[in-house]
Order: sequence, then structure tokens, then C-alpha cells
Amino acid sequence: MKPDNSNKNNMDKDNFLGRWLAGDISDEEKKEFENSSDYLAYKDILRNAEKFERPVFDVEKGLKDQKEFNKTYKATSKSKVIKPRFWLYTAAAVIVILIGLRTVFFTTTEVYTEMAETKTLTLPENSVVTLNADSSIEYDKRSFADNRIIHLKGEAFFDVEKGSSFTVKTKNGDVTVLGTEFNVYARNEHIEVHCFEGKVQVSNAKETIVLTPGKAIKSNPEGALDLKEIKGSKPSWMSGKSTFNQVTLLQLIQELERQYDIRITANDIDLNRLFSGFFVHNDLDKALKTCFDPMNISYILNNPKEISLRNK
Repeated sequence: MKPDNSNKNNMDKDNFLGRWLAGDISDEEKKEFENSSDYLAYKDILRNAEKFERPVFDVEKGLKDQKEFNKTYKATSKSKVIKPRFWLYTAAAVIVILIGLRTVFFTTTEVYTEMAETKTLTLPENSVVTLNADSSIEYDKRSFADNRIIHLKGEAFFDVEKGSSFTVKTKNGDVTVLGTEFNVYARNEHIEVHCFEGKVQVSNAKETIVLTPGKAIKSNPEGALDLKEIKGSKPSWMSGKSTFNQVTLLQLIQELERQYDIRITANDIDLNRLFSGFFVHNDLDKALKTCFDPMNISYILNNPKEISLRNK
């Protein structure tokens, strides 16, 4: 007796994958598909696909354009107008297959933190990275042990295992070391690098500076790297406290929002005022008082996540 292949044949015909992606299958077809051996494979592809940005298709515009084309298209005796729905199904199937191939052949690893979260991880060659809140790193896990290149958005502390050159790339400049401990802050148009051990080379479009322990650079509004001195063996945020030296009120507010996962409305406050000081990460009321009382700014908690500022 021959095996019943009706279910498989039903799923193979009429571009079934495209119809499934478009949500245009019957309950019976859906049940048959979910009981098939192919279902888990396609489901896994879609799960990985959620990690990638997808191209956006304007279906309505595509349908309109297709109709206009059909009006003017002169078919030969051997040609016919192709229904636009077929292309919709085919495009959907191609997208998911390409995303599946990207999942298989690309080995990029991304690690990120949410608001009010820090995270420590060990890289493939045993260097250790600690991410501050609302930050991310990205690297190729397959080749990292050989080229040691990592991309950073936000802020992170690096304890680098000795070996070949280790480079942290940011949109505001690159940081290159051999084996050392250093902190990189790269947000908006700013970059700030603190060297705690070894030597650190910082390069941007304007210049290159080599830092030794206790030295740091901070980019100024013109993009130049200003040299300064630091104290301590680790950045203060790793001990639950953010410290600042002559930063704008806007930068202070943004860091408060990151560390406490809150939203602060400044109203008529001058956000270009400069602030030097600190705030702790485990007591919101204390942090707000520490930051705003010295600046004669009052704050109102509209709810646990919404805060308004105003001049006293």
C-alpha cells in the first residue's frame, strides 16, 4: 500500500509557503501543516527572523501599480497578465528563505541591556565586558578570537585578555588596546574613554591619542579629544553611582532616565546648564535631590515613571 502523500502534495501546490506567510490558508490546511515535519523548521526560521529588520512592502501601492500596468500591458498570444497575489506570496516566501540563510551563514552576536540594567559577559577569547544601561555590543563570534573587533553603542567597561590587538569601534571613534582595563562612553556625538590599566589608543576623524593609567579623553563640541585625569580602579557606575564633571543638564537627565527607566519632562529648564556631581542608582528620590536641589530645580513625581522639573 502506497503512503498517503496528499497532505504533502497539498502543501507543495499553489505556493503554500507564501500563502501560509500571508495568512491565506484554511483551518484544515493549517492543521495539516502544523502536524507535518516541515513545520518546526519553518517556525524556527521565523523565530530567528524576528531578530532582523525586514524590508517594508506597501501592498496597497503594489496592487495599484499592478492594476495600472495590467491596463496598458499588451499581451502576446503566448503571454498573459500575472495576478498580483501570486507575487505577494512569492515575495513573502523569498523573504523568509533569505532571512533563514542569513541565520545559517552569518555569525554576528549582539548583546544589549535595557533601561536600568547592567550585564557582564565573557567574550570568546576570555576578555570580559560589562555593559551599562541602554547599551549594546556586536561582534563576529566565529572570527573574534583572531581579529578581536567589537562594535559598541552606549557605555561599557572592558577587561581585555592580553593577546592581539583589541579594537572597540564606535560611531564617534575607535579604541585600540593589547591587554588592559578601560571604559568607553559613546552616545550621541560624544566619546569618552578612561584608561585604568595598560595603554589605550583612541582615534577619531581629527586625532589619535594614547592613554596611560589614570588618563582619559573626552570629546568637545568641535570633535577634538580633550585630555584629563581620573581616579579609581573602575568606573563609578559599576559600583552603583554615576559621576559627572561639567556635563550639560540634558546629559544628566538622559543618564537618570537610563539608570531608573523613567521619563523626565524639563519644561522651561535651561538644558545647557552645566552639572558636576553624582547620583546613586538604588534610590530615585535621593538621586533627584542630589542632582536638582543644588541647581534650584524642583521635581514632581506625576507617577512612578513620569517626573516633571521646574525652576524654584
